[in-house]
Amino acid sequence: MSTDKMPRVLSLLTLLLGFAAAPVQALQLVTEEYAPFNYTEGKTLKGLSTQVVAEMGVRANMPMEFHSMAWRQAYERAQSKQNTCVFSTVRLENRERIFKWVGPIATDTWGLYAKSAFSGEIKTLADARPYRIGAVTDDYKVEWLKQKAVTNIDTVDVDKKNPPRLTLDRKELGGIDLWVASIYSAREVAASAKAPDIKLLLKINEQELWLACNPGVPNVTVKALQGALDGMKKNGTYKKIVDSYATRLAR
Repeated sequence: MSTDKMPRVLSLLTLLLGFAAAPVQALQLVTEEYAPFNYTEGKTLKGLSTQVVAEMGVRANMPMEFHSMAWRQAYERAQSKQNTCVFSTVRLENRERIFKWVGPIATDTWGLYAKSAFSGEIKTLADARPYRIGAVTDDYKVEWLKQKAVTNIDTVDVDKKNPPRLTLDRKELGGIDLWVASIYSAREVAASAKAPDIKLLLKINEQELWLACNPGVPNVTVKALQGALDGMKKNGTYKKIVDSYATRLAR
């Protein structure tokens, strides 16, 4: 080998060794407080979706860091930060190209809630149109309701603020008559907000939940995570996690 080629070969070798020694950057997983799918207990993030995603990371040999925050903040961070994914997310046509998708990781069911003494008759979604409905900002439930011509919606940044706003006085300033929430988390959210006096009026929709990743997340990472999830569903690991939440999902 000629001496004039040596520096370039050594430089290339040094570069390759540098890449090999570089630690794998942890994938950032952002979410909201939405039990039983993702929620904080003490200082630990738990939940059905959290367990599923964490197990996917283990199987894909992908380091992960989890963070809980308001939904709008989590959703916007996943859009703006390259190494970030958000869960648990509804997969929609207008979101399809914004993210790379892995899932489904869970299934949610929504319902309309009111105070226990509410006397209105809500047998169909159309019956809810005259009422003020509380929801979370940028949550797909809002968009879905509007698509169904239910537009009298008042949003807050976190769901915990909704139960205390429920009222029987339809003229109360800042109050809501109904609240759209997951049937699996509504009572826990209401209890944590010290407003447990609620009742389910109507189940309105069922949606699959997904992991949505920033387009900057490498395709190989997305493929590995999907492969891990598929393997979990094939060998019974996924069902075991879901079954461990059977009591909380029986609503």
